[in-house]
Amino acid sequence: MIIKYRDKPAKIAGYEALLKRLPAHHAKRGLIQEKLNGARAGLGGEERLDQLLESFDPPYPYLVLQGVELPGKCQIDLMVITPSWLVLLEVKNIAGRLRFTENPSALHQLTPAGEMKGYKSPIIQMETAEMKITKLLKQLNCPLRVQSAIVIAYPSQIVESVPAGAKVWSADEVLIQLERLQMTNSSISASQMTALGDHLLSIQDHYNPFPLAPKFDILPSEIENGVFCPRCRLKKMDRLLRIWECKSCFILSGEAHFEALEEWFMIHKSTITTTECKEFLGLPDRDAAKRLLKRMGLEERGGRRHRQYVKRMEK
Repeated sequence: MIIKYRDKPAKIAGYEALLKRLPAHHAKRGLIQEKLNGARAGLGGEERLDQLLESFDPPYPYLVLQGVELPGKCQIDLMVITPSWLVLLEVKNIAGRLRFTENPSALHQLTPAGEMKGYKSPIIQMETAEMKITKLLKQLNCPLRVQSAIVIAYPSQIVESVPAGAKVWSADEVLIQLERLQMTNSSISASQMTALGDHLLSIQDHYNPFPLAPKFDILPSEIENGVFCPRCRLKKMDRLLRIWECKSCFILSGEAHFEALEEWFMIHKSTITTTECKEFLGLPDRDAAKRLLKRMGLEERGGRRHRQYVKRMEK
């Protein structure tokens, strides 16, 4: 039973927005595109595992949590709760040849183009998550044992080496491995499993990747302002009284600025003033900006002359 479904990573929309608003020959476009490609590939690998688990039909109760984010920057691609085990899975969808090394611990990738790349060790990442979850279970007086593994999303990914004792599974063998783990006596009841799942849901601590521009050392002056047409995507719209018009495809919209303001918060910062809104959207005056910001339902801070509108963090 799935009690938490996977959300599309917010950073994907952020990278897309940033690329849309950067000049075609900006020096950071290649890096941002690489980050976007990696995020999309990661999501694709996770969704493949989600699909495979749809056929999971063991003779015991189980709960699945997709895309878990717990306090202490503990992010887990997929968590499975059974009567005997709590299983943590980290999915990797990285093309080419992979080597998991130790001393020092790392993941090395030889890309199809012949380029060698290095990453932080997902094995260490999962061992750290395993320790954090074990500590949490101890605080809850929950006797479940914790098991973690790295999952390789597709057969085309060739794993050349894995340190002794490390668990690296193919996505196609995950169901078999889960069945094997269950060959022990139950530690908790179905009702205790539900209580644990509810608790994990209640302490979700979503990571906020924004704003992106400072992380890439991109100046506000390098980012293009304006409201982009929802149909043409790359064409800016003009404000006519209280509606937006695209001069290219002639579409009209009363809400096109919503997407633009969401992009502001992803790219620039979590606050905006009426002056900043006026300049970013290309509005005629601050009063028009104030009206649009009021319609966004944003939190307001500060007095009349120093008021800021704040993007609320989603729970």
